[in-house]
Amino acid sequence: MEFERQLDSGKIQFKYLDNFEIRTFSMSALYCKILSKGIHVVHQNGQKVNLPSEISVGDVENTYPLNISKRQEELIEYRMRYVRAAVRAHVSRGSRRMFGEVISRITALHPDTSPPSVDTLMMWYRRYIDSGSSPYSLMDRRPLVCKPKRLSSSVEMLLEECIAKHYLQLRGLSASATFEKFKQEVKSKERVDGVEWGLPSIRTCHRRINEIDPYIRDKTRYGASYANNKWRFSLKGDLSTRVLQRAEIDHTWLDLWVLDPRSGVPIGRPWITVVLDRYSGYALGIYISFYGPSVASVAHAIKNSIFPKDELIASIPEIETPWTAMGVAEMYVVDNGLEFHSKAFKRMAWDLRADLLYNPVHQPWLKASVERSMMEFNRMLPLRGKVYAPQKNVIPQNPKDSAAILFDDLCAGLFKWAAEVFPRKIHPKNLVRSIDLWEEGRQSCPLPMFPLGFESFDITAGVSTSRTVDGDGVFFNYLRFNSYELQHYCRSSEKKFRTEIRFNPDDLGHIHVLLPKSQQWLPVVLQRPSEDYGKGLSLIQHEIIRAEAGKKLTRLNAQEELEAAQLRLQDQWGEAVSRGIKIRRDSDLLRLQGYTSAKVIKDRSPAAQSADQSAPVPILSSNSQKLLSNVMPFKTFSLEEDFV
Repeated sequence: MEFERQLDSGKIQFKYLDNFEIRTFSMSALYCKILSKGIHVVHQNGQKVNLPSEISVGDVENTYPLNISKRQEELIEYRMRYVRAAVRAHVSRGSRRMFGEVISRITALHPDTSPPSVDTLMMWYRRYIDSGSSPYSLMDRRPLVCKPKRLSSSVEMLLEECIAKHYLQLRGLSASATFEKFKQEVKSKERVDGVEWGLPSIRTCHRRINEIDPYIRDKTRYGASYANNKWRFSLKGDLSTRVLQRAEIDHTWLDLWVLDPRSGVPIGRPWITVVLDRYSGYALGIYISFYGPSVASVAHAIKNSIFPKDELIASIPEIETPWTAMGVAEMYVVDNGLEFHSKAFKRMAWDLRADLLYNPVHQPWLKASVERSMMEFNRMLPLRGKVYAPQKNVIPQNPKDSAAILFDDLCAGLFKWAAEVFPRKIHPKNLVRSIDLWEEGRQSCPLPMFPLGFESFDITAGVSTSRTVDGDGVFFNYLRFNSYELQHYCRSSEKKFRTEIRFNPDDLGHIHVLLPKSQQWLPVVLQRPSEDYGKGLSLIQHEIIRAEAGKKLTRLNAQEELEAAQLRLQDQWGEAVSRGIKIRRDSDLLRLQGYTSAKVIKDRSPAAQSADQSAPVPILSSNSQKLLSNVMPFKTFSLEEDFV
């Protein structure tokens, strides 16, 4: 566009040079467009217009830095003193006499031991006028001069090839090792060509490497993930505009050892799964378990975030304020763990009518809110039983020995922290609280969405395994599950079959059994050791109870006592067999004696034995006396006698 005219109303008209269209601007609108780079001023009175940082002197255009040193500022101020005096005196460019008078007048007012010469002042004056009266044109331009490279093009090319071949490689050589390779290449070229190339210094090699973009250096040497992590930046963020629009899910291992509430035994460090609203930063739900990242833990965390928290708050008297998080989120943002890529998790998202967004690999800062909450959860844990990072020359205390927090108390404390403490923290940048953003978002958004049932959700979230079903039901981890419905199905189909079962690792009160013919899931309750044993009992607690029972039996030497009892029983049976062989008679005669266990116990009682010892020896019958005459006589002996 070209300036056309200025109207009386204070507006300005410009004309397009291609189609001669007239555009009218107000002075303020035109100036705002110039400042916003919507319109660029290229010529003024036939001369090119430059910004203060782009000063052209004659035909040479130089770019000046916006930040200059103190020495440069003092130099510009010194030269401007003479140049402005020449401008005020209206000297002509070629009048040496007038420039000399200006120098004499300035040195008289401001004593100067080394004033500029007339030629120097004339050069300053021309540079100042040609630049459009820019003081930056008077600064020392020697630091701004692009010095030519002293190396030949062949040496520069060989150095670039060595850097690309040895340094810019995955796990490549260091800069010093690259320079050694470069020296070998130069010497080889000199032997072949018979001409001395001239070897640059190692500092030249370092400068050429530093001229490469640092992101490209790190990407080629350490990989894209490392470079993206090191040189990451944030612009607009995720652009969430309402609550429950975007929920982030993540796991972490709590830095605390806890005790079993039933036995008081240290059971280890639990895992926590957190569901966080991205817009407000409000905790939607948490789940604590010992199973690590799994589909079951994610399912229970999502289920906890959907359910209203009224009953949960009522069961924990320590929580004094309501926890209003509820409803299904529009989108769940997850990382690339195996549990999030499983078919079961995708089916859960389909049942909830929610979208899934997978975070890029090795870029956790894209869901920074939930990552930050993980750190906050570990910070608020008590000191007893806490796990610390290893440090050099420090022997850490065993957290298992100092553990003093029950698992139930840990859950109550984490729920209280998520409901009362965490939402009331003030964000240091925008000075708002999560609970305020959440409540304002609830008032401005429609009511949250809820699923109509969780039956399929619970089955999908269960842990799958295979077991055999028979008349005794299903045995799983030494627990027996059975029901009338299951046995009715067994009688109607076949007595014994193997099928898939799914169980909730946090509640062993019942399991789900897949019926092969109908392909339906049947809930089966726990029967042995008792129905109340599995209510609210987790798989970890059941395994710990069995392990502690085994340790108790080991301490009591139960196995050794059993083996000793078995040996004593075998000895008793051996003595009984020997005694029976000696007095064995005809079976009919034995049956006539009327022996029973009651008679044996009565005969072996102390009273019966004492009566037998005091009774006289009975006289032999006549038949026995007749038989005694037929016995072969021999000399009797005793084992206690000494034989010569």
